[in-house]
Amino acid sequence: MNVYLIGTIVAIVVFVAIGVIAGKKVKDTNDYYVAGRRAPVILIVGSLIASFLSTGAFMGDTGEVYSGFFMGIVIVGILQASGYVYGAGLFGKYIRRAKVNTVPEYFGMRFHSKRLRILASVTLMVAVTAYLLSAIQGVSTLMTQITGLNYRVCVILAWLAFTVFTVYSGSMGVLITDTIMFLIFLAAALVGIPYIISAAGGWNEGIAALATSTTNPGIISWTNNLTYLYPTGVQNLIWAVVYGIVWAIVVMVSPWQTSRYLMAKDEHTVMRSSVFASMGVVIVTMLLYFSAAFVYKINPNLENASTCLIWAAKNVMPTFVGVVMITGILSAGISSASTFLSLIGTSLTNDILNKNDQDDSGKSLKSSRIVMGIVSLIVLIIGYLNPPQIFVIMYFGGTVIASAWGIVALASVWKKDMSESAAFLGMLFGFLGCVISKSASALSGITLPIYLDPFFIGLACSVIGMIVGNKMKKASAEDIKRCEELHIRPDSEVSVVEDRKTQRLMWLYMAFGILLGLVFVFAYAIPYMNALK
Repeated sequence: MNVYLIGTIVAIVVFVAIGVIAGKKVKDTNDYYVAGRRAPVILIVGSLIASFLSTGAFMGDTGEVYSGFFMGIVIVGILQASGYVYGAGLFGKYIRRAKVNTVPEYFGMRFHSKRLRILASVTLMVAVTAYLLSAIQGVSTLMTQITGLNYRVCVILAWLAFTVFTVYSGSMGVLITDTIMFLIFLAAALVGIPYIISAAGGWNEGIAALATSTTNPGIISWTNNLTYLYPTGVQNLIWAVVYGIVWAIVVMVSPWQTSRYLMAKDEHTVMRSSVFASMGVVIVTMLLYFSAAFVYKINPNLENASTCLIWAAKNVMPTFVGVVMITGILSAGISSASTFLSLIGTSLTNDILNKNDQDDSGKSLKSSRIVMGIVSLIVLIIGYLNPPQIFVIMYFGGTVIASAWGIVALASVWKKDMSESAAFLGMLFGFLGCVISKSASALSGITLPIYLDPFFIGLACSVIGMIVGNKMKKASAEDIKRCEELHIRPDSEVSVVEDRKTQRLMWLYMAFGILLGLVFVFAYAIPYMNALK
């Protein structure tokens, strides 16, 4: 047993204990599903970031950067973070007004359609299961690295780490543990990167060495390494922008993000949380991406690129700081896994099995926990049998949600003459178009041109489905009325003072964007250009 394993065990025990304590406060399904709809900004922000920045960011994205795709991943990271603010303003605060327990329930309520609710639940479970597997595999890979245990044994340990408190406490425990885990991996990123920079010879020397690298040419240039993904810089840039937009849409409408807004205590909490979450994701991801690039400068010979930060924690940082870094990566995976498991179990219980019987909250709560436990066992079996492919699995899940839900979700709020048939066929066609094209590409081993990316195919299919659906059946008067009611701001939400506070925060967000641009100019662009002279 080593110090990293001890730190991991302590962290897991603490997370489980906190989750169980939170579970004791769960009295009914309202607490279990949406944390009583009284969560403050800090808990919503913590959960938004923690549920998004899983091991996919700490191991998948950083592995891509280490391999030579720095600028592509940076562009995706910045664009995707903007999705928080757009999503909250265009979708999040409106579904909160619907007072539903899940996002699929919102679709069912908006169009008074059981089949649409079930379809939304099925697409949710497919996409979120992909993410849950990614998180489990990331945590298991990490535990294998630091313990030397068999990978499949680590899968079981990782599963136990998040299942106990998630099944028992539901969203209440997930919100609290997510926030604590977010603070841990934020501290890990802030504390760990100075040691990596120092080991690389300092900031300017590190940038210069990477800019002129001959073993990984273009690793931090705008073109990226031309032997890694596409053979031209323009193609790589287009890929980055496209996937940045895809992930912005994912952040805008995905259930693991928008479901957090259902738990917020008011609409100001929704909007303010989105701003802080956007800034927090940018700060953490940029620190991670630069760290991964600098790790390549320190050691360009790692066999597994996705473990670059783990290697740095064990070989570059002081022991205590390394433990914090590894615990932070572990926390990112566990927090996301708990969110994903909660979403799958809640949607299956609430939207498909209809176990949410408000007349008997105790019985309904027990049923919810049983279903959640069964779901977790199924996920364990899949994770146990499936080999680790973190980056691929993560991008599969995001593309499915963006294609199936993206246009339908936004149109459900902003297109009042959209019919139930249009929503159903739009979601169904988008889902099938993306899944079939993505699966065919993966099985054949063929890399499709960027304009035939499964996201575009799914999106085009979704638009076709919506057009066909509206032709088949027009929106009813009730459909139109339900859409109009979403735009009626509740009297309890009207406050001039609170409105001004939220508006001032938007100005802060714009100032943050300007500052971010200046940081990239002076800390990256200028040193990079000087190195090429």
